[in-house]
Amino acid sequence: MIETAFILQTIGDTLYTFFQNIRVVDVLDILIISSFLYIVLNLLRQSASRRSLFSLLVILVVYALARLTGMYLTELLIEGLFIIILIGFIVVFQSDIRRIIDSVGNWKFFTESLPDSSDIATSVITEAIAKMADQRMGALIVFKGQEDWDRHIHGGIELDGKITIPLLHSIFNEKAPGHDGAVLSDGRRILKFGVHLPLSTNLYKLSRGGTRHTAALGLSEKCDALVIVVSEERGVISIAKNGQIKELDSHSDLKKHLDDFWAEHYQPDSASFKQWGEHRSMKTAMAACSLAFLLWLSFAYPSETVYRSYDIPIEYSNLESSSYALQDAAPLQARITLSGSEQAFRNFDPSKALISFDMTSEDTEDLKLDIDNNNIKLPSGLHLFEADPASLNLRKRNFVATDLPVKVPTTGTVAEGFEIDSVVPSPNFVTILIDSAAASIDSVLTEPVDLNEIQEESTQEKTLQLGGGKFRLPENSSPIISITINVRKTQL
Repeated sequence: MIETAFILQTIGDTLYTFFQNIRVVDVLDILIISSFLYIVLNLLRQSASRRSLFSLLVILVVYALARLTGMYLTELLIEGLFIIILIGFIVVFQSDIRRIIDSVGNWKFFTESLPDSSDIATSVITEAIAKMADQRMGALIVFKGQEDWDRHIHGGIELDGKITIPLLHSIFNEKAPGHDGAVLSDGRRILKFGVHLPLSTNLYKLSRGGTRHTAALGLSEKCDALVIVVSEERGVISIAKNGQIKELDSHSDLKKHLDDFWAEHYQPDSASFKQWGEHRSMKTAMAACSLAFLLWLSFAYPSETVYRSYDIPIEYSNLESSSYALQDAAPLQARITLSGSEQAFRNFDPSKALISFDMTSEDTEDLKLDIDNNNIKLPSGLHLFEADPASLNLRKRNFVATDLPVKVPTTGTVAEGFEIDSVVPSPNFVTILIDSAAASIDSVLTEPVDLNEIQEESTQEKTLQLGGGKFRLPENSSPIISITINVRKTQL
């Protein structure tokens, strides 16, 4: 009982940590990848390379388990073989990848549909094929889907004729020159006849049948066309679609398959990208979601916590104008340690990080500034683990009003033949608020006055120098001082 409770507690803690680490963007990430995999799996579901795909999924599952459970050697081995696995995947699935790219290029948001005469068209085709089957007249008819077939077919004679029973019978008459080839149709007209189709190499799918059946299966493996075959020896009707071929029991079965194909590819909105998923299976959707989840676990889930330290500069906003001062010299940077996943650290640029204190908004009642997550902007998934120093001590400043004389420093010398008579500031006394903890001063200076080339009386405006935050002017007081410089000619 104790071991069972411990196991259940461990599972509960793991699930709690797991759901704590999942963000909304992670769910969106999984959904986007699921949609992509849904398309890929639908195109690969009839592929001859499905066993290789299953082997790839097994490797992916093992890698995900290795990351979650800490099997570092297994994880390291699979990561080392990743390039080889990727190259092997491209080699094995090269034809399927090409088909996926072709399919994406054929997506349409708006689709031209056939006039509302699909039942008439499928009835004519069903009757024509039924008569050829009764007469044991071999036939091979292809109806175009959404995917391009030009790369897979060869030869043929252009026709562009209306689908009729006499025309089909004349094409497949054994005395006609093109009767051994295939007829291509877009659902409205016969485009070509006497066309050569690619032959399938998956002969195990053909229980009985000859070259026509092999060609029908071959084209259905390359694109989403519907291929109808009439056996010349047995008079049996077969259809090939999505890499599978099967014999039909009756003419009504053929009519049903044609109606379904027309509804999927030739009716309004049925072939649009918007309606694409309506014809796919729930099993494929579940497989796509599961595979996307495994990919997310393998490459994106923060399976372990990483700790890293950085030296981050500190910025003090409005400190000099506040009623507080740091007890010690203001540090210019702090050593902080962050915790989070490897993925979260990828979004963190330490060169742009800054610890910022705005003294107009900080809570200073306890005379302390704490370095915490509120003072530094961190990307999602990163947290401040510790800081050195962890806090900065403040003291309340007490300012005393004092009247001090204004002194004007000078630089340079007046022009030759002249000398300074007087330098008079206005006002010559100002009221200064002095921090009681600061050293006493007996005057306040202005910015220096440049005497170079002065040959006559002039007036300049200079600003009082109140640096360090230990001295300040009362509110609504101007720091500008008007300075009059009087000169006179030197006596020889």
